[in-house]
Amino acid sequence: MKKRYKKLLTLSMVVLLLICSVPVSAASPLKLKISGKTVNYTKKQLKVTYNGKNISITTTPAIALDGSNMIPYYYIFVTQGPKMKRTYNKNTGCLTLTYQNTTVKLYNKKKTAYVNGVKKTLSAAPRFVTFQKSKKTVFMIPAKSVCGYLGFKYSYSSAKATITITNSSTTSVSSSNTPTSGSTTSSTSAAIFKTMSTSQFIQTLGPIAQKDAKTSGVMASVTLAQAILESGWGKSELAQKANNLFGMKTNLSGNTWSGSVWDGKSVYTKKTAEYDKNNKIYYITAGFRKYPSIEKSIADHSAYLTHAKNGSSYRYKGLKAATTYKKQLTIIKNGGYATSKTYVTDLCALITKYKLYQWDK
Repeated sequence: MKKRYKKLLTLSMVVLLLICSVPVSAASPLKLKISGKTVNYTKKQLKVTYNGKNISITTTPAIALDGSNMIPYYYIFVTQGPKMKRTYNKNTGCLTLTYQNTTVKLYNKKKTAYVNGVKKTLSAAPRFVTFQKSKKTVFMIPAKSVCGYLGFKYSYSSAKATITITNSSTTSVSSSNTPTSGSTTSSTSAAIFKTMSTSQFIQTLGPIAQKDAKTSGVMASVTLAQAILESGWGKSELAQKANNLFGMKTNLSGNTWSGSVWDGKSVYTKKTAEYDKNNKIYYITAGFRKYPSIEKSIADHSAYLTHAKNGSSYRYKGLKAATTYKKQLTIIKNGGYATSKTYVTDLCALITKYKLYQWDK
């Protein structure tokens, strides 16, 4: 009996060793058709999440191609995710993605891209890929590059084989019983202005200023001209580092005015030029308000102009009632907003030269 038991035990161990020695087969490779060639894709099949939610791309997963993580844009950006607008021109092979104030143009099999008209170079060329099992052909684009252009946060976990895309502009705005001037859920960084032309700057900021004017009463042409003059077309240190387009300091009229959207604690410190009563320039070190977006900068600026007080009366009294940009600028200057004697003249010249008054319609 004991001998029989030993034989069975020995046989069981042999069978177990044989099972363990058999190699486990790897996941079946994807059969893809790229540029007319059929290839077996054996690298990781990537998942994608957008603002914490899984994107359904089981039959057309994101893949690593040409050294970049490529994603099927249509499922991630159009039908799911932010649901942005898109057009595709078959003749030119150009895909145009439009989201808020950003337009991205991508071209089939080309690394050249355009962001609001500014030429960029992608990490990999977009291309059509056919997943033969599902018989679906999708246009794949480099995730990291395009997310950066759109202002989305991109991260990748190799261990989880997951691309994480976060869009901060869709996070909820702090609720309040009192609506703030030009409040908006959009979130645009001044970083996009760094390589923009003057016309691109106007076309980007114009709609934001126009939207703000409808609620604040500050004319769009006035907002645009002030932003141009005070931020150097959005390229100043303060604009780039703090999204502050108007030189808004941390302490204005005692900060007793209503409607401010500044959080009260985000500060950027730098040297700034001032003018004395004789119009002579001098420099001081001052703290400036730091904003998460240019929309917040405009909203806070308009709230200041329309609600700031000098004693018991409004500092810029009559601003909303003024029907011309020159009148509004004169009220702003006389209220002590600027120390330069040519402030109104300089801004009116900008409005005329670049036809900023068109945004007041």
